[in-house]
Amino acid sequence: MKIGIIGAGNLGSSLVRGLLTSGAIKANELTVSDLDERRLKEMEKLGIETTTDNKKLVKSCDAAFISVKPDIVESVLKEVEEVSKNMLFVSVAAGVSTKFIEERTKARVVRVMPNICGAVAEMASCFSFGKRATPEDGELVERLLGSIGSTSKVDEELMDAVTGLSGSGPAYFYLFIKAMQEAGVELGLSSEVALKLAAQTAKGAGEIVLKTGSPDDLIKQVCTPKGTTIEGIKVLENKKVAEAIKEAVKAAAKRAKELSR
Repeated sequence: MKIGIIGAGNLGSSLVRGLLTSGAIKANELTVSDLDERRLKEMEKLGIETTTDNKKLVKSCDAAFISVKPDIVESVLKEVEEVSKNMLFVSVAAGVSTKFIEERTKARVVRVMPNICGAVAEMASCFSFGKRATPEDGELVERLLGSIGSTSKVDEELMDAVTGLSGSGPAYFYLFIKAMQEAGVELGLSSEVALKLAAQTAKGAGEIVLKTGSPDDLIKQVCTPKGTTIEGIKVLENKKVAEAIKEAVKAAAKRAKELSR
């Protein structure tokens, strides 16, 4: 199977690197298109065929990821409409509905909300089907996404919530990690050691949650009475950090809805 990726920006390149790292796709099974020659040269270093011609890419592939900014999607669809029959388009463009793509092409469509963590095969994503998508399309998308992280099928109406939570989510954790790093430096640690400790702690905590599925129990487990952690948690509770995080997710989801089409 030949897979194409239209757009070699942050998200498109993370998909490429993740799929290659996982072994789900070989370099000779991938084609990437972009107008930016510098991005294409980076892809070529990975042994991938590249092109600036989206129409050429679609004609040569069995399925194509649409990984461009939402405001560019319509122009891309106009370019490839006449060669879209029998194609599977997997859209990772935030806010762009399957209906929007189906009305402008003859392709089968699966919509995906990923995040940039695919580059290290730790992507969190969800997908939903367009009207013409087949069970086989779903199996393919689930296999590819599952090879670079975890994925779940959801109703398309929930995609804005997914966008606010996991699509935008890496930035929330980066902010948290940065704050922990800065606190470590203020307490005397080197910047390098503080960053490593903060990032590894976030990674390990996430792994444990995925295995146990119980954040509340884990918080209680770590917060021993009169211990150190409970003092830190008290500060976070007084500052209403949990409420701020929930508001951030909801604000991002609201914006996603406003941008939807």
